[in-house]
Amino acid sequence: MYMYILLALSIFTLDRLSKLAALSWWFDVPHHITSFLSFEVTFNRGISWGMLHSTNDIIFVVVSLIITIITAMLCWFAYYNYKQGNNIAAEVCIIAGSISNLIDRVIYGGVIDFIILSYGSLSWPVFNVADAMIVLGVILLLLKYEK
Repeated sequence: MYMYILLALSIFTLDRLSKLAALSWWFDVPHHITSFLSFEVTFNRGISWGMLHSTNDIIFVVVSLIITIITAMLCWFAYYNYKQGNNIAAEVCIIAGSISNLIDRVIYGGVIDFIILSYGSLSWPVFNVADAMIVLGVILLLLKYEK
């Protein structure tokens, strides 16, 4: 159990610190690090890749409540799997990332996204460390239950 707690705390801490750095250093203007990596702070009021983004507060609250319920259900699922002796690293990645993003929703009224990957005219949607861990967790879950 200690390894899962350490994993969750590491993801959570890295995400929180990187978002604080983004707000402190890159808030006003984009910063191009390389031809494929840049930083620019945005506040996402939707879900992944800006889907369901809305300036309407009621929609924002409903989306946030749905995310909270899904995160709580995943916590129960992870606990159940842990009690069965299964590896829950994938679930921990998703839960830690989701909780950190939920904190942004409460404190900032949207999730702080700031990492931009691009190649030529192609650009990946703006994301953060928590988003990357959620995606990693989902991929690991898919591989875990692929049979």
